[in-house]
Amino acid sequence: MATAEMRFQPEQRVNGRRVTPPRRPAVLRLLEAERSEEIFPLLLEEIIALGYARALAVDVNFDTGDVTPAAALKWPRQGLQNFTTALWMSEHQIVNVLHTARPAVLHKTTLHNKPVYIHPILYSNRNLCWEADRLRTASCLAVQNFRKEKRIRLEDQVCSTCDMRAYAAIVVVEVPKNVDQHAILQLGELIELANRYLSRLFKVEHYYNRMRDMEITIAQMGTVMQSMADPVILTDTQHRVIMQNKAAERFFKVPDEMTEGLVRAVELNNLLFSAALSSMLVSGTDAHRDLTLVDAIEGEEMLFEAVSAPTYGPDGIQIGTVTVMRDVTDLRRADQELRSNYDKLREAEEVVRQDRDRLNLIIENVGDPIVVCDSEARIVLVDPLAQELFGASSEVARDATQIKNQAQLAAYISSFTYSFAERETAPLKLFSPALKQEVEYDARSGKIFDERGQVSYTVTVLRDLTALRKVEQLKVERRMLEIEKFAATGRLAATIAHEVNNPMEAIKNAIYLLVGSIPESAMPVYSILKSETERVARIVRQMLGLYRNTEQVKPVDVNTIIEDTLLLLNRQLQRANVEVHSDLGVLPDAVIAADQIRQVLSNLVINAKDAMPSGGKLMIRSRHLPTRDDLHGWVRILIADTGTGIPPEMVNTIFEPFVTTKGEKGTGLGLWIVKGIIENHAGRLRVKSKLGKGTVFKIDLPVVKV
Repeated sequence: MATAEMRFQPEQRVNGRRVTPPRRPAVLRLLEAERSEEIFPLLLEEIIALGYARALAVDVNFDTGDVTPAAALKWPRQGLQNFTTALWMSEHQIVNVLHTARPAVLHKTTLHNKPVYIHPILYSNRNLCWEADRLRTASCLAVQNFRKEKRIRLEDQVCSTCDMRAYAAIVVVEVPKNVDQHAILQLGELIELANRYLSRLFKVEHYYNRMRDMEITIAQMGTVMQSMADPVILTDTQHRVIMQNKAAERFFKVPDEMTEGLVRAVELNNLLFSAALSSMLVSGTDAHRDLTLVDAIEGEEMLFEAVSAPTYGPDGIQIGTVTVMRDVTDLRRADQELRSNYDKLREAEEVVRQDRDRLNLIIENVGDPIVVCDSEARIVLVDPLAQELFGASSEVARDATQIKNQAQLAAYISSFTYSFAERETAPLKLFSPALKQEVEYDARSGKIFDERGQVSYTVTVLRDLTALRKVEQLKVERRMLEIEKFAATGRLAATIAHEVNNPMEAIKNAIYLLVGSIPESAMPVYSILKSETERVARIVRQMLGLYRNTEQVKPVDVNTIIEDTLLLLNRQLQRANVEVHSDLGVLPDAVIAADQIRQVLSNLVINAKDAMPSGGKLMIRSRHLPTRDDLHGWVRILIADTGTGIPPEMVNTIFEPFVTTKGEKGTGLGLWIVKGIIENHAGRLRVKSKLGKGTVFKIDLPVVKV
């Protein structure tokens, strides 16, 4: 605790003598004080100089409520504890005098063994403070305490104008028993004089501390402002920039490396910013505005949201504007992408809705019961046909037959759900309420997985096998009819072969008898007539037979058979306007039945002619396809036309009996016979056709080098 004893020097020694230095007036000594802490020591020295034995200054701390000695001069240390108390202890004599705010002389007291004079001190001044004088108000705490027009409690010692908390103290002086009233008045005037100086210094220190706090606050605000990533600009009422952070300098301050482009960019940014501020000021309602600026360094356009707020002075008059600009370029892009994605989502929802409606329509009209179950084999969705079997998905089945059907379905679905198969087909017998009997269904099931790969739903389609069996039965009956027809045709062919064979033998005998009567010029025609008559006789004998191959196979040149066939059918092809192109390669002899291969080629050439009713092109090509061992190989014959082609649905059945593309004009047996002949020769027969473009038959006959 600082005491006045460290400052008081009542005597000095000059040439070994004690000399009391001349004292200056107390006013001058107090006026020289530069800090408020110096007032109490000087005051105590002046009190002792007036002839009093000892003096004490007690300070009041409004924040803690403690009352403690602040300075003492010639006061016994053990007696200082009597003056330590608290504001809430109103029974204490010092606190009581402090609350009454009136000086008092206490003759009998427990504070000190002698009479004491107690003088309370409060912050007071006869003149208004700077704030009150500027605002032209009389509500100044110092003036109110000085005038003592009303008593202000210690707890309310706060100035309503400048929000400054006042001070309070007590000066305690030991006085004689018979103290003079005039001396008491003189002592009180000295204490009040010191209080006036203390009030001025206290107010100055308050201004200094407030300025220092303001400087710290301004420095902190400047640091916060500079550390902000968003541009912050402080402007006056004329929109002139007073302060801006580094983020704002990027757009509104010309950099050190100045170029014409940078200058123009900064000028444009300042112009746009001033226009935005003016617009917001004129509107009076908009606190934010979108603003597009140019990055002076990167040269890119950036979109900002400028948020402005006015700043006001103590008198309530606007003195400027604070603007914070938030970069919303990425946010705006994200918003646009979000809107675009939202539109796409709505379009996708519409597509999903259409797909759902289409799917529901398909399910309702598919003609088969469809059941959707969850992972616990519970029915969650059924179509109308399945509803007849199992009941509605949201209701518990009440019919006994539906309960039985549900039990069978649950057993099947549970087994399928916990199996490793993703799809399964199994028979399922259910009772049909419509047919009043058990029906065997073909249950085809599939799984739907969630994002974790677990089975979430199963879809089962029940197909009634009764109708399929009827269709299969009809197919079998039709097949039996065709077989019976084929057998009848075979019997008829055998009869025809038997009846035609005798005339053919007579014709052969007649041709044989004419051998010596034919001129040399007609011999080629006679040879053809003889050979073809023999072939017809063999065909008749084999007529739709069981293919008992009576003709002996022998090595034959396939190209010769092709040429003979084309020569024989040349007249028919010319009449049909069919242009024939042959490309015959060098072939080894193939071990075949020549007449049967000739029959094959004749059937295929005639079919090609019939497929080109308006004429076209016929291409016949032969090639040798050797194998790696150079002993085996193939003779390939290609017969291609530019006709109408074969429908795709008939390509796979074109070699079956009684299948024809000629309508009533064909029997449907030609290609069937061709296939049988090629297979009897261990060959291969394939066909490729395109509707409206033509057909290609490919024949491969095996050859073996001898």
